[in-house]
Amino acid sequence: MAVLARDIYRDLYEEPGPTFAEKFFLASKRLGIAVAGCALALGMLDFAGIHSIPGTSKFVQLSRAKLASFGAARGPAATNQAEVRVAIPVATVARPAPQQSPVLNSLAAARSEDAVTMAMTTKSIAPSVMAPLATVSQPAAVPAVAVPATTAATILPALSDIAAKSQASVPAEQEFKLASLPSPEIAPVSPMMLAPASASAPIAIPLSQVPLPRAAPPMSPADRLGLKDKEYARAQRCLANAIYFEARSEPIRGQMAVAQVVLNRAFSGFYPNDICGVVYQNANRHLACQFTFACDGKRKLITERGHWAVANRIAKQTLDGLIYVPEVAKSTHYHASYVHPNWVREMKKLVRFGVHSFYRPYAWGNGSEEPVWGSGATLAHVQKTAAR
Repeated sequence: MAVLARDIYRDLYEEPGPTFAEKFFLASKRLGIAVAGCALALGMLDFAGIHSIPGTSKFVQLSRAKLASFGAARGPAATNQAEVRVAIPVATVARPAPQQSPVLNSLAAARSEDAVTMAMTTKSIAPSVMAPLATVSQPAAVPAVAVPATTAATILPALSDIAAKSQASVPAEQEFKLASLPSPEIAPVSPMMLAPASASAPIAIPLSQVPLPRAAPPMSPADRLGLKDKEYARAQRCLANAIYFEARSEPIRGQMAVAQVVLNRAFSGFYPNDICGVVYQNANRHLACQFTFACDGKRKLITERGHWAVANRIAKQTLDGLIYVPEVAKSTHYHASYVHPNWVREMKKLVRFGVHSFYRPYAWGNGSEEPVWGSGATLAHVQKTAAR
């Protein structure tokens, strides 16, 4: 009964312990916080210029190299008696005839030092003496013999004596000295020496492959009208007003076409020869001017800044000769689709953009004598259209 009462009391009044899911969630949360802290620390170190991961890798590599060198120093090679490895090739020299030079006789007599003597005297033997040595047969691989340092100290002076004797036995007239060889004089080679005999004959180049000089770009409308500084700014403002108030809701090419009509009128000879004069011609006559916005009596307020910026850009690029719409060509008139003027019967319709249709009077011809601007491709298209 006491045990049962204690269990009931614990269940009622004591707080139960966390479940397995809660423990797992808590451990995962702590692990995530630790990983985030490490990542943050590494990021701060990299930001400060302390590259921890490459530095650790370099430290590990240096430690491995030090351990390897320490093990090599402690290995069997680190003995009290140092060894020197001398590669002595095993070679068999053909015995020359007795009437050969004394150098070859001394080489044949030295038997055990054949290869060593030959190696020590090769540089000072004349080519005529080295010719018979072409029959020397050498193995493909030369074994290396380990000689103790004490033995090497005894062998090396002996080898030096042998080399000195062999060099002293070579006559002075047979010594092979590169410094005494005459260096040939190399004369500069001109392209005419390398050319064939027929190079002097003229070469015929097809006319289609001859580069022709590029034609100068056409003058811009601003240059033709002599617009500079204040005059240019005034003309740009008038042209931007025409674009904004006449076609700001039209497509971009429709706005370009309106600007081109204004310039075509200025160059036609039938209208004033300046931009503002064309735009505001007869502006004092109510609803009897060339462009309706100039004489409709309404206040002209620019409320749409985006359209105004586009109109200014089109006006500037048109004056600079960067914009020319070939379809509009030399059009001088246009009207909206909801207007039906009487003068359209005397006009040739060229194109339509948005709600505006563009015309040129039949009586004025195709305007081939009037200036154009733009790229070469634009000019070619305009000439082709005018020829139809």
